[in-house]
Amino acid sequence: MPRQIHRLLIIVATVAAAASCSTAGTPTGTSAGNTARASGDGVTSGRDRSKLEIEALSTRAEYVTGGDVVVAVYPPAQSAGDALRVSLELNGTDLGPNIWRTDKAGRVVTTVAGLRDGGNEIVATLAGQKASLTVSNHPTTGPLFSGPQLPMPVCSTEAYGLGPATDANCSAPTRVTWRYKSTDGSMKELADPSALPADVANVSDGPNQNKRFIVRTETGVLNRSIYWIDVLDPQPSRSTFDGGGWNGRLVYQFGGGCGTTYTQGFLLLGRAPEELIAAGYATATGTLNTFQVMCNDVLSAETALMVKEHFSEVYGPPVFTIGSGGSGGAIQQYLIAYNYPGILDAVGATMPFPDALSIAPGVVDCVLLNAYYQTEAGAQLSDGQRLAINGHGSTKTCEFWAATFAQNIRPDTGCALDILASAGKFVKGLPQQDSGVGLPKLPPELRYDPVTNRGGLRCTLQDGLVNIVGRNPATGFARRPLDNVGVQYGLSALNSGTITPDQFLDLNERIGGADIDGRATPERMRTTESEIKPVYESGRVIERGGPLDSIPIVTVNVYTDQKGDIHDRVRAFTIRERLAKPDGSNPPNHMVWTRGVPSGQTMVDALTGTVDVGTELITTLDEWLTSMSRDATALDRDQLLERNRPPAAVDNCIGEDGRRISGLDVYEVPGFCRDSFPVHGDPRISAGESRRNDIGKCQLQPARTALENRLITVDFSVAQSTRYAKVFPEGVCDWNKPGVGQVPTKEPWQDYGH
Repeated sequence: MPRQIHRLLIIVATVAAAASCSTAGTPTGTSAGNTARASGDGVTSGRDRSKLEIEALSTRAEYVTGGDVVVAVYPPAQSAGDALRVSLELNGTDLGPNIWRTDKAGRVVTTVAGLRDGGNEIVATLAGQKASLTVSNHPTTGPLFSGPQLPMPVCSTEAYGLGPATDANCSAPTRVTWRYKSTDGSMKELADPSALPADVANVSDGPNQNKRFIVRTETGVLNRSIYWIDVLDPQPSRSTFDGGGWNGRLVYQFGGGCGTTYTQGFLLLGRAPEELIAAGYATATGTLNTFQVMCNDVLSAETALMVKEHFSEVYGPPVFTIGSGGSGGAIQQYLIAYNYPGILDAVGATMPFPDALSIAPGVVDCVLLNAYYQTEAGAQLSDGQRLAINGHGSTKTCEFWAATFAQNIRPDTGCALDILASAGKFVKGLPQQDSGVGLPKLPPELRYDPVTNRGGLRCTLQDGLVNIVGRNPATGFARRPLDNVGVQYGLSALNSGTITPDQFLDLNERIGGADIDGRATPERMRTTESEIKPVYESGRVIERGGPLDSIPIVTVNVYTDQKGDIHDRVRAFTIRERLAKPDGSNPPNHMVWTRGVPSGQTMVDALTGTVDVGTELITTLDEWLTSMSRDATALDRDQLLERNRPPAAVDNCIGEDGRRISGLDVYEVPGFCRDSFPVHGDPRISAGESRRNDIGKCQLQPARTALENRLITVDFSVAQSTRYAKVFPEGVCDWNKPGVGQVPTKEPWQDYGH
């Protein structure tokens, strides 16, 4: 049978368009739907332009799902402008006339369907040249690289209108709905896209001005996660998507919190922001991108990769993917960009924390300190003394930590974070909540109990990360990388004279720890090098020197320190110090914006990570990425970031009176921005750790050496010195040395299934 050849006409203009729009921030040509930055030679940047090449665009070649993949074919440079004949084969079978199309980045792409499970070879042929691409196909239920799937006995498909789950993976049929902006200003459901109501309004301004304000929402299940995709759809149809209202940018949203629920989950996010949709941005998210559902950034990265792949196949490969989200949503962005580069091209984080595991010691410290303050000696401490010991901007901060996320060390009580589960109104994405449908909660009989059900599911942070931290062979439980041996609580308060030597010694004598079940113990918590080393090797603690250095990042600090909010200001500067250049100067890709809680929002929005800071964050990152993609000069990455930084991509602060100060050095010098928003710390920083706050288990120095080196600047009596040595028989933390097991992160794209 003669081979069928499909004609693909590629002209110089197409290649030029791709050159001006190709995606920045991807370190390799085959990535999560993006290509390398153009540097004068268009889409062939970083390639051998004398050869024909083929690339997977919708996902990484090794992580294709669902039996299809979007590919692009790049002709040799000398062929540009000619009428080209390109044929494709899949596993040795000619594919015949594929439907080629130009995507939003100007690349000529097609979808190859019919992939078998496992390995597949796609071969492109042009004028005698061949290019092959090997892809590995997987089920849409996962997993890809997150490792063996954790139990998921509770599904959420009915709560979100998808009907009962169809299998044990909580699968359900995909559903597409529409809503529209009415001329009365409200959003209304659109039952039939072929029969538009008379009150459909148009977009009032921006690039989509005068197009119908109709939003298409797709809801389905991928990787056992319910996902949502929202995009402007001015010409709605049940059979096709027009795409004329989409600007080629995808905003991937991440929800806050940090929990281990073993359920399909819920959203802490609300509807996609109307302003973003009107401006042409598409948005996507999933229940497993809500950190309160599962505080596992590897699982979140895997889910985002699969949702992006599906988005690319239905709507087109994004030119850029920009992250968005606060609190736990910020953690996910930093860690995904650090460990799985290419999924996100930029990070837009609000109410930031750098990661979950490096802040966990300070959270548990709050539990221990609060318990100490209930003792006879602790109760004698004033608010000012407690403030100095805790290190925060308010004594309420430790209370807030203990009342919320400290449950992550309690395997029997943290399964749904009851402070949220008892108030369904917090969960903005649950449409039936007013009809009695609450949060999906793990039934009590399935939960671990230290006495009655030791084989139950343990809802701790480490158990949700068991594929990463491993199991303790003696108990079968996940290893817990928590340690406070040698930590001198209240050291800075002692040295400043805020507490007395006897108060300092009593505190450290009685602080104790928590056992594997989160119960108070007189002994301090102890981990081993082998238990904590995987935290660093796996990239669970962000540092400079990885992919996170190379993409635009804007961190928004919503300043609530004085209110006792756990999202304290020091976290933004922890991130900055970790990403600082080797000479200590600020990183060129990380900007900090500071503001108060926006009008009409509350601490509930702060707790759930849903504070809305408007569209400027996304549009600034988009402008930065777009400018970088068009820069054809041969610059290193730092120069590229600095040269293309838009005017808004600098540090700034907004006062309560609306006063705004901007500049690259506004936090480095005395003035309104630095002085109006003071930076505090946490219990570990008050115990002598640096603001980097990245040491989970400290190296020790003898107590006598610490005294000789004046680590304690007040004078101890002989009796106090003797007592000090007894309180710290193994020594005290030497924060000038790296932490125990603090090794460099291994390569990106680690796979926990092998």
